[in-house]
Amino acid sequence: MTLEPYNADRLDGLSLRVLDICSRLRTLAQISRQEELPPIDLHDRKALEWISNFEVWLCTAEGAVNAQITKSQGARRARQTHTARPQ
Repeated sequence: MTLEPYNADRLDGLSLRVLDICSRLRTLAQISRQEELPPIDLHDRKALEWISNFEVWLCTAEGAVNAQITKSQGARRARQTHTARPQ
């Protein structure tokens, strides 16, 4: 599996896609409720599997961002300490 670079814009784009999906799902729920429709039969195994995998992927992404933050803050502090020392 190839690692793909995700910057803030790419993460935003992905989050907007997920929000669009959530919006469509909410619309289905609201229509079903308003129209008092009976339950519909859907195959959900793949969708639930995808959501579970996406949650794992998101945890990995959060860990990577937190590691980058720590690394960046450490480098910034090192530069500040180095420039603050009298020579």
